[in-house]
Order: sequence, then structure tokens, then C-alpha cells
Amino acid sequence: MTIRKFVLCSVLLALVLSACNAQPSPTPPPAPAGAANLEKTECWFKEPPGQDVECSWVSVPEDHAKPDGKTIRLAVARFKSDASQPAPDPVIYLEGGPGGSALKSYINQFAFFFGPLLEKRDVILFDQRGTGYSEPALSCPEFKQAVFDMLPQDLTVAESEALANQALLACHKRLVKEGVNLEVYNSAQNAADIEALRQALGYDQINLYGISYGTRLALTAMRDAPAKLRSVIIDSVYTPQVDLYSQIFVNGQRAFEAVFKTCEAEPSCAENYPALRQTFFDLKAKLDKEPITFTATLNSGEKHEVLLNGDGLMGLMFQSLYASSIIPLLPRLIYDLRDGNTDLAAGLEGEFLGQYDKISVGMQHAVQCKEELPFVTQADIEGAMQQHPDYVQLGSKGIIELCQAWGLTPADVKENQAVTSDVPTLVVSGEFDPITPPNWAEDAAKTLSKSFYFNVPRAGHGPTISEECPRSILVAFLDQPTQQPDTACLAALKEGKFAVPLKAADIKLISVTEKQMGFSGVVPDGWQAISAGAYSPSGKMTDNTALMQQAAPIPPESLLQLLQSQFESSEVKVEFEKTATRSAHGINWDIYSTSISIANVNLAVGTQDNMTYFILLQAPKNDHEVLYEAVFLPAIDALEPLK
Repeated sequence: MTIRKFVLCSVLLALVLSACNAQPSPTPPPAPAGAANLEKTECWFKEPPGQDVECSWVSVPEDHAKPDGKTIRLAVARFKSDASQPAPDPVIYLEGGPGGSALKSYINQFAFFFGPLLEKRDVILFDQRGTGYSEPALSCPEFKQAVFDMLPQDLTVAESEALANQALLACHKRLVKEGVNLEVYNSAQNAADIEALRQALGYDQINLYGISYGTRLALTAMRDAPAKLRSVIIDSVYTPQVDLYSQIFVNGQRAFEAVFKTCEAEPSCAENYPALRQTFFDLKAKLDKEPITFTATLNSGEKHEVLLNGDGLMGLMFQSLYASSIIPLLPRLIYDLRDGNTDLAAGLEGEFLGQYDKISVGMQHAVQCKEELPFVTQADIEGAMQQHPDYVQLGSKGIIELCQAWGLTPADVKENQAVTSDVPTLVVSGEFDPITPPNWAEDAAKTLSKSFYFNVPRAGHGPTISEECPRSILVAFLDQPTQQPDTACLAALKEGKFAVPLKAADIKLISVTEKQMGFSGVVPDGWQAISAGAYSPSGKMTDNTALMQQAAPIPPESLLQLLQSQFESSEVKVEFEKTATRSAHGINWDIYSTSISIANVNLAVGTQDNMTYFILLQAPKNDHEVLYEAVFLPAIDALEPLK
């Protein structure tokens, strides 16, 4: 259950520009009580701009029941607080999966995801045992290759599952041959790693922040080693007592139906996308008979031909429901595919395929085959499939047989029981989350005596990591974990809208003055400010559409390089191509264009009196042409330095 992360790259640039002036905290790190287990090292990644980060290897027993036995190494990054006197208790983030890599998933946009937490305390990201940069990593290249080999083929669910399981068995055989003890790659050992990590870094108390499987890991730590836990945040909750593999069908159906019903009740959506549910299932039936093909481009530039049949449509919709920023586009996705337009689908597939490099599938199956599948039966899974026949593609009929072949000893029964704790806990869910529904979070809160629960309207999986409102609630909770945080901002999220086709005639521009940056310009009426000079239709950083206008006293070459570096990473290759020039108010503008995932990006850069100005438009490809003519070019013509 990895989190699909879609954030507004253009708005992040504002954070980068402000971060350029950030100063490292002068406060020395806490005394490393477990220094013998900690070895400082160069980071495994390019350090984010403006961040003071320290990377280390932390050695832990492979089996905590044998403390003098074989050790493994955890890759740990400590991001130092911006505060001159930070709080003594850091936030330790627990990635989902199981098997997800925190260090591969969040580094490139760290300021967006975790910047607010750094204002008062350190933030620790680490790759859990068996994942990411930690050693050993239980990756399964055999599985990834099988997935990519299947992309252009018209296969049934059963055929796809058989090929995938064949690859997973090959992965298992290789890991065992390499000497990996799969019995100890589980949540209990993982939770013991957290305590060892706390000791090695020298903190007396810690705050845990988990999403998806990270919530199950946090709950395990609350059960096994609660003494040093100041507070816990669990978002998109996956409790030990639920049966993930038999309940995935009802959970998926609940999320799909919630989207269909919400669109039906929303006048603009119902008008532009009538009978959405029927249209979706008609499309599925059509694709089962006549699949379509398109080319998906990964962020790395790698291209793959994808065949989309009805089963693939179900999977695409399910994966899209993870991302709060993509959910508003789902009615458009359905109608686009109905009409033969594959641009949005291709962009989404490219994003999803890129996730395979961020998850260790061997670790995922080591955990699930030991502590999840022993507590569900084949009859449970097949019975659930019969009850939800329209959603059988979402689950796995052969997962129990696969896990039996992995041959792991079933976990203790406590791994299937609710956790009871009095550690202050913030419990969060997303309304449209397809994998960890709100009722799972509600049930978790019932046995956590000092918990506060809230559901985020119109959100998908992991809303606190990418939504400003729930993140602000999280920050308030960290400040005072025994007091009910103010959740008033959630009310506005109920007023969100699904995206509908744009018309130039409906766009009205209004004048704005950006005094902080010394210029005036125009923005679309109704768009809301995100930060200084940045606007989006919803006022949210996760919006797929945004306009940014800013100024900085740096050479245009340096600005362009800075922007390029923000968009680009080890996995994202971006090239701004100069496409036009334009002049207005004494400023000569160079105009650049690029494409990232589902969006087109335009950038205008100009200088006057040693000040460099830039205007950036990001928009979904469907809306780009209208916004380029109705917003981007007029914004260039209107920008004028203040006298």
C-alpha cells in the first residue's frame, strides 16, 4: 500500500526560493547514546536545497531475539530543524508498503512534504529493514520485469497473476540463496528497529508519523515499546485486526461508488459527465472487447507501450484514487477514454510505473505472508469476490497459494489483534481512500484512549502528507498532543469540485499587486493564493493547475538552473525548450516549454534593472491550450515592475 504522491511541482519552487536563504540550525545534535551502532556517511541522494541533513548507517540485529548475532544496516537521514532551539523530540516518519522507501520517495520534494514539521523539531527519514538504501534490500527485479513485460499484452487477471507469481517465486528463491532470513523481515522486528534507531540517534522521546503500512508499524511500536513515544500520528490506517486481502473488494467498491455519487450530486460534474457510473462500466465492457494501446512515459524518459483492457481500467481507477490531486480528474479520465483520448491515462500510467523502483516487493511479501495471510482463508477471499463481482480485478485469488510457497512461519496471533494504547494519537482517514477506508481508522481510534480522529473530505490515501489543511492539524497536534486540535479547515474541503472542461470565455483576469516582490500583474478571477505570487483554482498546493509569478535578484541563467533542478531529480528528466520570445513593459521575455507526467509547463523569464522575473503555468494537457492563450500570455503582457 505505497502512497501515490502527486504534488504541484510549480508551487514547490516558491519553497525552494525561500529555502535558498535558510540557515542550518546552530544547535548541536543530541548526544548519540548508541554511537557504537551509528556510522555517519555521505547521503545516498542529492541533498534538497536549503536543508541541513545528516546521513548515517545504523546497525541493528537482523533478529532482535539474537542481539549478538548477524547485523543489518538501516539508511537514516536526520533533517535538522530550522529552529534555533528545536524541540528535543523529533518526528520519525514511517513509510508505507510494506516495502516502501522513504528516502527514495520524499527527498526530491522534502520541503513540501515535511517543511512545516521542521519549524520546531528534527525530522528523521529512514528506509526500514529490507527497503530502499538499507542493506540488504529485498527488491525483486524479477517482478518488475514481469510487470513491464505484461504491459503490451492482452491478459486476463488470472494470466497476469500467474506470471507475476512466477516472478515472485523466482525472487524468493534468489533471496534465500543470498542468505536472507525472510522470517525476521516483519513488523515486530521493524518496530524493534525504531527503538534501536532512537537510542543510536540519542533522543529521549520521539514522535512517530506513519501512513498506510506505516500506521501498522506505528501501532506495533505502540504495543511493543511505548515508553519513549511522546505522540503518534497514523494516517490511512491499516490495523493488525483487519483482513486486507478479503476486504479489498468492498473497500474498492466503496471508494468507486463514492466518486460516482459525489459527481452525480455535483451540478457541474453531473452536467459535463452524466451517468458517470454507467459510463464507466460501459467503458470497461468495451475495453474488454476492444482494448486500446498508448505509450506511457516514465519520469526518467523511458517509454513503454501499454495495452488497456477492462481489467486494466479498474486498476488505473483504483490506483488514481490514492492521490487527492488526481481524484478531481477521474470523471474526465473516464470520459476521455470513452472518447478515445488517452493523454491523461498515459500520464497516470507513467507515474504509477515509476513507483516500482521505490518499493522492495520482497520485503512486502515477507511481511504479508507472515503476519497477514495466515489469518485469512481462501474461502474468505473467494466469498468476497462473489459478493462484489464488479470489483474482483482489485484483489488476488492466488495470494494464499503464493505465500504458502514462500514457506514462512505464521506470526503470533497478536499480529491479528487490535492494539490498545494510551499514547496520544492522531488518527486520520481520507474519504475516497480505496485501500484503507475511514471505518478502519474509526475502529483503530476506539482502542486508543487518548486519540483524536478526523476524516478528510474528498481526499485519497495519506492526506496529511500532501494536503495543507490536514497537515496543519497534524502540526497543531504535535505542539499539544493531549489536546483536541482545531479541525475547522476541513469544512472548506467539502466544497471541492471535480474538474470540468475549461472555456476561454469563462476565464476573467483581475489585477493583482505583489508588493513583496515589487510588481503588478493579473491572475484568473476566482483562483486562490497559495503563497506569494502563486495561485491555483482550488488554493491548494496539490492542484494540477497553477500560475506562479515571482521575482528574484539573481541572473536569469541561475534562475533557470534552479527551476530545472527543482523539477529534475535522479528519476525525473526535464528539459525546458525555448519556444518563443515576447516583449512587454520594457521586459524581454524568453518562453520555455516542457511536459511532466499529466501536465504541460510553460515558463517565461525576463530581466529588468538587475531583477529577474518569471511566470510559470502548469496545467493538465487537456486544459493547457486554453490556459496558455487566456492566462499565460496575458500574464506576461501585464507584468509590470512597481515604480
